[in-house]
Amino acid sequence: MFKLWVIAHREYVAMVGTKAFLFTLVMMPILMFGSLLAMPVLNRVTGGKTQKIAVADGTGQLFAIIEKAATQRNESIRSMPTEPIGTQKSKIDSRHSFMDQKADNWEFVAVPNELSDAQRLEFNDQIRSGDIYALVEIPNSFLDPKQDFPPEGSTEDETHIPNPKAKFFSQDALMSGARAWLSTLISQRLREIRMEQFGLDKIDPKIFAQIDARVELLPSVPIKASDVGKSDDHSVMDSLVNMFLPFGVMMLMFMVILMAAQPMLESAMEEKSLRISEVLLGSVTPSQLMGGKLLGNVAGSLVIFVLYGSGGLFFLNYQGLADKIPLSVLPWFLLFQLLGVLFFSSIFLTVGASVNELKEAQTLLLPVWLVLMAPMMVWFIAVREPNGIVSTTLSFFPPSCPMMMVLRLASGTTVPFWQPPLAAIVMIASTYGIVTLAGRIYRAGLLRNEGVRSISQLLKRTFARR
Repeated sequence: MFKLWVIAHREYVAMVGTKAFLFTLVMMPILMFGSLLAMPVLNRVTGGKTQKIAVADGTGQLFAIIEKAATQRNESIRSMPTEPIGTQKSKIDSRHSFMDQKADNWEFVAVPNELSDAQRLEFNDQIRSGDIYALVEIPNSFLDPKQDFPPEGSTEDETHIPNPKAKFFSQDALMSGARAWLSTLISQRLREIRMEQFGLDKIDPKIFAQIDARVELLPSVPIKASDVGKSDDHSVMDSLVNMFLPFGVMMLMFMVILMAAQPMLESAMEEKSLRISEVLLGSVTPSQLMGGKLLGNVAGSLVIFVLYGSGGLFFLNYQGLADKIPLSVLPWFLLFQLLGVLFFSSIFLTVGASVNELKEAQTLLLPVWLVLMAPMMVWFIAVREPNGIVSTTLSFFPPSCPMMMVLRLASGTTVPFWQPPLAAIVMIASTYGIVTLAGRIYRAGLLRNEGVRSISQLLKRTFARR
């Protein structure tokens, strides 16, 4: 037993006591979530440009309104103080979000009211070359009230009123903020013009505001007995938080498993190629060597969890999301993390001891990577339907069980009480089986010079003589 703990301590120190571990510890979150952190920084750096937008106003009435509104918008942006990213004003309960960007200025220029095909093509060429940002084309019949109704004698449903159409040409037309801003502005002005055209301008605008009032169904979690009598605000969920928080919990487990399992492959290959394993087997048995490595690996994974978990808690608390942290998931997370680390580390260790080249290991581990990443491929479906057939099935499929179960538990949806314990039992049995199988292959392949090139060859070593 003493030898087992010596090997475990050696493996733990070799894992967490290197510069490569510290470098990976820093780089892994950057690779996984770097885009979320980089977007606001890049927006602040690249934002603030002046974008020229050409407007072909066929009505002859809307350009002046657009130009005036844009001038007011640009002035308000220039007078708005810029807050550094991550300051108090960037918290979720503030008007300035962490993802806010430095807005661009829009300069609208008038072009001929009606464009020919040649002129339209010329402006679009200017968009592609970067001379202008966008082209807005408003047809001359845009304000004609007759277009809102089907012609007399038409078989079209009388209740169907088509919306007026205008075109917005730009390289990023779908995601353009200018398009959304113009759409709102023109819609408001069109509404005012329609009121004048139909003689409704004398009616109190407040009445129309009440008629047009949008009813919002607030997403709320089922209340508990302890919530009765409290403010209703406690049950209102932030849609984005409740979507991405479970994904973040799942990604935390993925990073822990990845950082814990990968060193097992490298360690086994190094010891085999340098004949270190032969020296070690002179003092310990293969079972002790493998068991010590796995124990040290599990201890290292706990260090990774503590560091990443503390960083995640600090960030969520700083952003005002501390009350959204599902602390009840923590015991299940630790259990499934330990099982997941043992499950995949034993596979990586076995493959490392059975191959001679890295390309052979990559071929054997490809199916393992696919099943490991399966929950990440369907995470959106799982968050939308935590108790759906896809989520439930993957919760009892051993390779994907740890990540999928913690994602479901962190989603806020009530998971049937019997499923987490049953999934844990399935995972414990599967981990015991895979560690036992891996031990047989590990003993058979540790002292062999020939490497395996397929999964079938790897499995045949299960029946090899010791």
